[in-house]
Amino acid sequence: MTGWRTMTDRFLAALFGCTFVAASAAQSLPESPPRAPIGIESGVERLDAALRDSVLVRDDARARFIAAQFARTDPEAHVRDLAAAFAREPREMLYLASLASACMERTLPVRPECATTDYLSQWSFRDGDNAVPWLLLAERARRRNDLATMAAHVNKAAQQPRYDEYWSHMLAAYWKELEPLARPGERGTAAMLARLYAGSKPVAMDSPILAVCAAGRMAADEALRVSCGGVGKMMAQRGSSFLARVLGAGLTERSMSASVRGPVARDADPLLRQLQVRCGDLDAQVSRGLESADAKERGQATEFAVALVVDAIATDEATACSRLLERRARTK
Repeated sequence: MTGWRTMTDRFLAALFGCTFVAASAAQSLPESPPRAPIGIESGVERLDAALRDSVLVRDDARARFIAAQFARTDPEAHVRDLAAAFAREPREMLYLASLASACMERTLPVRPECATTDYLSQWSFRDGDNAVPWLLLAERARRRNDLATMAAHVNKAAQQPRYDEYWSHMLAAYWKELEPLARPGERGTAAMLARLYAGSKPVAMDSPILAVCAAGRMAADEALRVSCGGVGKMMAQRGSSFLARVLGAGLTERSMSASVRGPVARDADPLLRQLQVRCGDLDAQVSRGLESADAKERGQATEFAVALVVDAIATDEATACSRLLERRARTK
């Protein structure tokens, strides 16, 4: 498995999804201190193997859902496991949304798990004040070249009070699996690994948003431009993951670009950009702390890593990071 140092770099770049953090992650980190009694690399490898061994032999909803994430290179198994997770726990919106998103992939013939039910419409009905399913409905209309319906769905999305891609639900699923598997000294590693897994493939992909709110479409349709800008602001302010907020800030900038209207927007949300950088720095410091030979430093790093996960599950990623930064400042 990838070494912990490389994993941390990839984690920072992938998790925050922007050039600022990617550049920060790519910088050379200080030389590693003497190895801690609990090796981080071996801890990551052991936890990953233990998680896979656990979920692949069980048939409960959460195990089938996580097994589906490990089966992404096998689309048929991926959809089959998602359908099984939803069938076993149909009230969990994460499972319904994940299945609806997976069934948007066009295949011939249509996969049997996707042929019997319109999961995307069911999702929009059950969580109608969430903008995300309306955006995916807009993308489905675009694929049919039904541009009037597409625009109506984007407008509907912009009017909703929430943008929830269920990232916190996904993080909770991984944390509930990994925490019991962690040995003494591994809880911090388990917490960072849960975030890495949760950030690897969120429910709300950027491709539908980019297709529906393409610059050319917005330039040709003022009403669509306004709706897409509204969706972007909502994502940047209310997305449960940093990735959603970054995508939202980018969409806001595109809706204000010179090719659409007015001067190029240099930075639609500078506070978000600043928070990204600070959170990326904090993650790097926590990962180094987990490798420290000093027991006190390892303990504090573990405490921070776990606190961030627990708070992010209860709130959202950006809020949890802001709170942890404030807490860290008070402990200095």
